[in-house]
Amino acid sequence: MSPSRYQTLVLLAVSLVLGACARVPLPQLPGFSNDDEPTAAVVDDRTATPRDLLGARLANPRVNPDTPGMTVGKLIEFADRYLACDCAATRFVRVWEQTPEGYRLTTNSPNVRPLDFVCRDVASERECFLTEIDRGAQSPSFEERFIPGAEFIQFLYENGVRCEREEPCP
Repeated sequence: MSPSRYQTLVLLAVSLVLGACARVPLPQLPGFSNDDEPTAAVVDDRTATPRDLLGARLANPRVNPDTPGMTVGKLIEFADRYLACDCAATRFVRVWEQTPEGYRLTTNSPNVRPLDFVCRDVASERECFLTEIDRGAQSPSFEERFIPGAEFIQFLYENGVRCEREEPCP
């Protein structure tokens, strides 16, 4: 056999072996095809507090100087606790949306319109200011319809830290 025929046969044998390997079935992982592309739409959980807001410091002035500083993540935790104390079956957050200035939070509460957080990065930290909140036309009076963000933060702090409820939920 001439060297070129030998090389051709070796090349043909290697090609057949490698070609056979390409047909070996690969295990299927949930949510992925063998092409490493998602097969199902990735679920976008917009009820979860955005990662960059969890540790963002609330920059609103404190209503009560004894109230400790708080992050957006802690505010949402207090809001969920407050709702749980009232035996609510839903979380406070319905959906988070990113806005040009920060984030908008739509709640499951019929008494609180969307909350707007205006955010900025300061050095290596993020801070957000909770704007005035519209409690809707069902408010007892026009003067009580709007509440400053600082008062809302104070209310959730006071009511989310402890639960006055003594009887069990129905």
